[in-house]
Amino acid sequence: MKLNAYSKMHKGASIGIFPLLTTLILLSIHYITGALDWPGAGEIRAQRDFNSAIGMSVITGYFWFALRLMHQNVASTLISLLVKTNQLSQFSAHRHQLSAEFKHHIFNAIIISIMITVVYCVLEGLITVKQEIHVLLLTATAVPFWFLTVLFLFQISSNIKYLTRHVLPNAASHADKLKSIMSILRLGTTNGIFATGALAIFPVFWLKKDIPSIDILIVICFTGIVGFYLFLPVFRLKHLLKREQESALQHLEENITEGIKQCAREDSKRASSLLEQLESEKERLLAITRFAFAPRDKARLTACIILIPISWFLLLVVEWLIQIPNYY
Repeated sequence: MKLNAYSKMHKGASIGIFPLLTTLILLSIHYITGALDWPGAGEIRAQRDFNSAIGMSVITGYFWFALRLMHQNVASTLISLLVKTNQLSQFSAHRHQLSAEFKHHIFNAIIISIMITVVYCVLEGLITVKQEIHVLLLTATAVPFWFLTVLFLFQISSNIKYLTRHVLPNAASHADKLKSIMSILRLGTTNGIFATGALAIFPVFWLKKDIPSIDILIVICFTGIVGFYLFLPVFRLKHLLKREQESALQHLEENITEGIKQCAREDSKRASSLLEQLESEKERLLAITRFAFAPRDKARLTACIILIPISWFLLLVVEWLIQIPNYY
């Protein structure tokens, strides 16, 4: 599974080719083995297999695509931060550290995904002596599904944390630090869009069936982890942005006050020019944080959040349409 960690080599649609092919291959395998045969009324087991085949296949490809795009965005943000601090030569070293952490996350995600699959199979009674081929393949494909889900959760928090701890402190001036914080904020917003998009796909697991308690627990845990490990760092960055702006403005106000006193004493062109520069810098600092989030990012995040209730509504509509023939 080639994830191309923290690389800018792949652009545009090429990032999604392998995830899309993976989704199509998984769907084809499930179709051939019978998991995608349309279940009849009251066939709860068949309906669960049908929903799982579609849901796990789509989300497996989605998380793979999200990881590849996330790594490219992290690389772009890292380069932007290093340019601001005149340390672009350190890009390879930072990328090496991020890749090493990524490999550590892969190992942990493999262990956790196997454990979750085994526990889920035990709770759902799927471990028996004899099992249909399509059920065995569903169980097998659950491992990459959980692997990419867990790996995605690890990565959405670790890259923000790394940039904040190891790259951001190197910014020299207040203006560079403010711009760097905003770059990391935008990265956090993009990660939030990926996570919210996944929540909009989840309802497919419960087409024409009741939601089991374990599924509710899994969704709550996923949402809670995303909220804690993704949005909490973003809120902290917003607080840091405000604090840095206040510190920068306070420092400038002190310099402006001193400049006014110097102008009153000397009335020189040099002092007046310096005072104008300080006033311009103050306006620039005030303008920087006005656009902490690009309108496009806000629109995308809002659209993804709206997709969650829309996806549940579509699920109800589909179930209603399926039931219409029963009235004739």
